[in-house]
Amino acid sequence: MSIPYREHWTGAVDLGEGFRLHKNRCGRQLEAICWLRTHPLGWELVLNVNASLQRSEVVRSQDAVLDLRERWKAALVERGWR
Repeated sequence: MSIPYREHWTGAVDLGEGFRLHKNRCGRQLEAICWLRTHPLGWELVLNVNASLQRSEVVRSQDAVLDLRERWKAALVERGWR
């Protein structure tokens, strides 16, 4: 992955899913999806639950992308997401 520079920025590009987890709460199926997309300062991870934004964070390195994705996933799994 290459980091886009501001002078060449043409808008965010979706790079795919980081993970997808599910949880059944009170008979309702929930779906959490972590998306990865480009950002003028590096990459942005976006966490949506049932298409509703829960959080987003911008990171500047590939290692930070992988670390943050794993931390978010582990936190959800700890709360019963599968």
